[in-house]
Amino acid sequence: MKRIYTIFIVAVFALLFAGCKDLNTIPVFEESESFASFPTAKFSINENSGQVVIPVEIASIDLVKTVVSYKIIDGTAKAGVDFTDTNADAVLNFDGTTRSQNIVVNIINRAGEYTGDLDFSIELQSATGLKLSLEKVCNISILDLDHPLASILGEYDATAVSSFDGTVNWTMTLYKDAKDVTVVWIYGLTDELLGDAKMFYANVNFDENGAIVGYTVPAGQVVPHNSSYSLWVVGNKAGSGSYYPNAPLSWKFENGVFTFDGDEPNSIGVLAVSPSDHSSIAGWWNRYDVPPSYTKK
Repeated sequence: MKRIYTIFIVAVFALLFAGCKDLNTIPVFEESESFASFPTAKFSINENSGQVVIPVEIASIDLVKTVVSYKIIDGTAKAGVDFTDTNADAVLNFDGTTRSQNIVVNIINRAGEYTGDLDFSIELQSATGLKLSLEKVCNISILDLDHPLASILGEYDATAVSSFDGTVNWTMTLYKDAKDVTVVWIYGLTDELLGDAKMFYANVNFDENGAIVGYTVPAGQVVPHNSSYSLWVVGNKAGSGSYYPNAPLSWKFENGVFTFDGDEPNSIGVLAVSPSDHSSIAGWWNRYDVPPSYTKK
């Protein structure tokens, strides 16, 4: 470690010495390089937000007069159906007193209608006397609030009893699937499954009237953990070392609470397995005598 540190220090001094002859050189921004751009390339807005305000900025040495034109491009969101521009001319007039102006788009709230998230984009077309930056396109997503699973999506207070750690508490979050309205993604299925990429999917269960009654986590799902292990959720018989690799795991949903729904196995466990060979088991990563339950926040 000391050797690496010493080499680093020597390298830094060498770079400083080599750059001494250029210390008096001041970078110059040429007026001819002035440009118009979007400071932000992506916006997301709820469908009931009314408007989305997109800033356009001018980068120049001095304040300048210019006219910036733009074009709104349909995606899955359509003009006149999902949004309308408040500026019929689609131009921004900079009078030399400001560097920023806004494109304001009205969002049409299609309340009660499930459309899925919709998107459109705005592209700068020209700026009189100026260039256009590479950041000349802004993408806007309109987030649908009428998802069929909206009532169960979001954060939950989770609790369980681990065979190794006793009572544990954490936050579990349910996310919608981008395409399938009968699927949710679970972040924090157990207290061990928190961190990047540790998400499992579940199939939502409905009764004959279409009401949500729970979800089932299909068997065989494995998530990466580190270079040595992946984590595999399996059915487990509480109080024993037995595990059930092919058993789907189900939770029932009543009054805002998910509780484990199963007789055999009557709990769950998390196995540490080889990343390259999931059948090569190193042992229990965690095991639960009382399986997790989740209460909507």
